[in-house]
Amino acid sequence: MEQQPQTSDRLWEINRLAWRGDPRTAIPLYDEAIRQDPASAQAYAFRGLAYRRLGDMAHALRDCDRALELEPAFAMGYVIRGSTHREAGDLERAVADYSQAIQCDPGYAAAYANRAAVYDLLGRHEEAAADYTRAIERNPQYAAAYNNRGLCLAELGRHEEAIADYGQAVALDPDDPSAYYNRGLAYAALGRQDSALEDYDAAIALDDQDAGLYVNRGAACDALGLTQDAIYDYSQAIQLDPGLYQAHYNRGLCYAEMGEHHLAVQDLTLAISLAPDDPDAYRARGDAYADLGETKMAEADYQKAERLR
Repeated sequence: MEQQPQTSDRLWEINRLAWRGDPRTAIPLYDEAIRQDPASAQAYAFRGLAYRRLGDMAHALRDCDRALELEPAFAMGYVIRGSTHREAGDLERAVADYSQAIQCDPGYAAAYANRAAVYDLLGRHEEAAADYTRAIERNPQYAAAYNNRGLCLAELGRHEEAIADYGQAVALDPDDPSAYYNRGLAYAALGRQDSALEDYDAAIALDDQDAGLYVNRGAACDALGLTQDAIYDYSQAIQLDPGLYQAHYNRGLCYAEMGEHHLAVQDLTLAISLAPDDPDAYRARGDAYADLGETKMAEADYQKAERLR
């Protein structure tokens, strides 16, 4: 198996600077490293990664190309270039680069995981799940690979298997809210709202600024008949993201359930402003108008809903 080349202490110092959010400051340091060692494939590749993080894909690809000219068996270089192609939207080239990295180093777990991510974007979920499995075989502590394989399995409708993968991800990295969130979605898909609610609670305890988490917890509360709790969660989501259609729409439905039809109309009107082509929002607002006795408004909404359908 090909081994990754040793990286100098100086390069790792620069990498830490670049990877901790300051790539612009790191680039002149990479420039100096390249002046001192013009044959350093790693310095070119890592500078390319810094350029990518600044959104400069042209410089990033140029540096990656140079790195691979200098060292054609540099597996990490192919992964860095592959991820640059992926961010630039060239998914087929990304797959080719990750595949080349695997050919150079068949034990490189991150290469399989990155290729899996692209397969997933291409809708090739079976292939993606297989690559995540290969990544896990090479690194059994790879929490993100379990989490992402779970997402692929969920896309394939295999929610029980997905739940098992999310459980492994939680065990390996209990501070990652996304694994709890994803497992909550899988439980909800199976109708196990109590378990979903527990996972959403855990995710929100770790990240209370994610509006989507509140929307999903609100949906679980609503399914369990906890309408007031659902309204609270949708309100939290709206506070975090006032333009979140689903939060306004769902809260409007909850207000209608409680007989608060004026409030339902307000939320559903906002939902319609955010998604004017959604017939469900017009239908729901029509129901609220009907309950308020405003038959002309209700009929107009029903007609609009039918036209959109």
